[in-house]
Amino acid sequence: MSFLNELKRRNVLRVGVAYIVAAWLIIQVAETIFPLFGFGDTPARLVVVILAIAFIPSLIFSWVFEITPEGLKKDADVDRDQSITPVTGKKLDRIILVVLALALGYFAFDKFVLDPTRDAELVEETVQKARSDALVESYGDKSIAVLPFVNMSSDPEQAYFSDGVTEELLNLLSKIPELRVISRSSAFSFKGKDIDIPTIATQLNVAYILEGSVRKAGTQVRITAQLIEARSDTHLWSETYDRNLENIFEVQDEISTAITGALMEHLSPQTEVLPQITMAINNEAHDAYLRGRYLVVQRTQRTIEGAVGEFEKAITIDPNYALAHAELAVAYILLARQNYGDLTYVEAIAKATPHAEQAMVLDPTLAEAHAATALLLRQQENAEGALGYLKNALRVNPNYSLAHTWMANIFSELGRYEEADVMQKTALSLDPLWKGAINNYTQSLVRRNLLDDAHRELEKIASIYPAMYSELQGRLTGVGGNWANLVLGYLDALRIEPTDIWTRTSLIMPFALIGLQQETLTVYGTTSYLPLMMLGRPEDAVAAAETFFTEAPTFRSRFGLGKALAFAGDYNRARPILEEAWKRSSGRVTLDFFEVFDAAALISIRRDAGDEAGVGELLVAIRDNVRRYREAGYTTLWYFSPDYEEGLAAYFAGEHETGLTLIARAVEDGYFMLPNEAILQTLFDDPGFAPILEVQKARQARERNRFLSIVCTDNPYEAVWQPAEGTCERFYTETQH
Repeated sequence: MSFLNELKRRNVLRVGVAYIVAAWLIIQVAETIFPLFGFGDTPARLVVVILAIAFIPSLIFSWVFEITPEGLKKDADVDRDQSITPVTGKKLDRIILVVLALALGYFAFDKFVLDPTRDAELVEETVQKARSDALVESYGDKSIAVLPFVNMSSDPEQAYFSDGVTEELLNLLSKIPELRVISRSSAFSFKGKDIDIPTIATQLNVAYILEGSVRKAGTQVRITAQLIEARSDTHLWSETYDRNLENIFEVQDEISTAITGALMEHLSPQTEVLPQITMAINNEAHDAYLRGRYLVVQRTQRTIEGAVGEFEKAITIDPNYALAHAELAVAYILLARQNYGDLTYVEAIAKATPHAEQAMVLDPTLAEAHAATALLLRQQENAEGALGYLKNALRVNPNYSLAHTWMANIFSELGRYEEADVMQKTALSLDPLWKGAINNYTQSLVRRNLLDDAHRELEKIASIYPAMYSELQGRLTGVGGNWANLVLGYLDALRIEPTDIWTRTSLIMPFALIGLQQETLTVYGTTSYLPLMMLGRPEDAVAAAETFFTEAPTFRSRFGLGKALAFAGDYNRARPILEEAWKRSSGRVTLDFFEVFDAAALISIRRDAGDEAGVGELLVAIRDNVRRYREAGYTTLWYFSPDYEEGLAAYFAGEHETGLTLIARAVEDGYFMLPNEAILQTLFDDPGFAPILEVQKARQARERNRFLSIVCTDNPYEAVWQPAEGTCERFYTETQH
């Protein structure tokens, strides 16, 4: 007992407590900060080791020495009557309280504001909720669509204001737990159309519809809103608000609160407290923000550039307008060359970064701020970081359909295919008329060979999006090696929408697939390296990849150069790029990042260098990806195949007969193998592989001739596309013999 009293007297216990709390805080901050600068786990672990080693010496030091007014002295040299240890102890108590408060503050921040890089459990919660939501096939009582409020003002240009009122009401309702709210793109597709409420509700799969009108005159505004029970087309509630524009936010809150009250008997008690709208300090700033939102959603270079000007104006008026900063960051990314604008990759990132960061600083609870940061990180190839921020956005706004879509794309890149498909289905349930959600979900059905389900989904959009319907029909009927259908589907879509550049450029891959070289090269400007690899032109593929990397110096474009170099047999230049990509993949082979072709290239490179251990880890990764394919129910399509990947792994492992059997089955089912003798030289030299290659060549010739028999006789696509000079002449010559 006397020893314990001596510890207390010398403040050893206080020092120990202060040290432990401070050390915990330092470690947490280190684990948060270091990853932001690209450091791995090593620096944080080093901090832990140093703090652990220093703990005992600090206790010994506090036992042996005492701080006095004359400086540091040994405890034995200090007279007990003149000791200031009690004073020092009180100061240590205050230090402990301060450090403890900081630690608690950090813990609260980490738990409630969220650490975007580590909270895997909450990501899983998001996916599990998405999985349960995606199982709802018919609309229930907890679903609503907010139709675009009609602009009743005398000036048609005031439409941005009525659209803005609609969108902010929609965003407020989206934050209510357990309420499924249809996203803007689907709800706004009915703008200006004379369609009855029950029909709209059926198409959007909702139980309630909110509609209304806005009349703005000077500083006065009249907003009328009514809530309708869709099945019976019955009005449940309606109200008219005459207000000064200074109170626009309060009006929106009033409407949202009234709607919630009308729905309350159908909703859970936790919706009693409605999320508040994110307000601008200045109404003029808010007005500029609404004009920006009105422009940016139109997704053209001209409108996005106009939106940038409006968001910048909003921020100039109100520098603390977090929502405007977030939207400006997204707009700058959309203006990159690979999206809608003329900015280089470096310029777009440089312009977007400060605004995404400022949005997070100003309001770390804003879903749009987290989404903008996620998009920025995604552009910078930081998939894990982007995933964390998307999870945060969905925690704030569970009805954020675009965040579900982005998260699905990242899950697919990480090889988490089942989760990706669940998120795609959830995105479609929240935004049933958005083209992106329809395309992604239909593709997920095709990958799982759920062709009847895919047909049913497509029939829903046949009259709404006829061009998209034709394109997806081509993909669907192209399953099983019917490659000509892919080309015909895109041309059918182009005939419906002749000015759609995206559809025209999308013809590159189908043309390469059926071996039409000139058509591939002349589709639209300079082609990418992948079609050139499909055409068996390695030198041209390298040149195209080098050009693309020069224009957009990202890691992904450099990775593409590494693929092309491996295809051309330039192992010395390809290896460091592919090794870096393998490291970035965290040892995973997936469909959307480090693919089986990349793994095969690196296997050949490592085997050529005598690194059999390195070959072994790649074979394990390929087989693990096959396992995940099969668990998700994925089947063979022209661009990927579980059978092919499993067969390739078996062949590389020395199981040649098994490998050839699986590869043959994949090719029979319609998989397309790159004509590459460099990285697969051993396979191509195997006599057992020759008949498999002949099957592919025969299919390619058959599909090319089937396509040319249509366009070289009475070309139904003549108004939008014609075969290259000499193509039909060669076709007639070949078929006659």
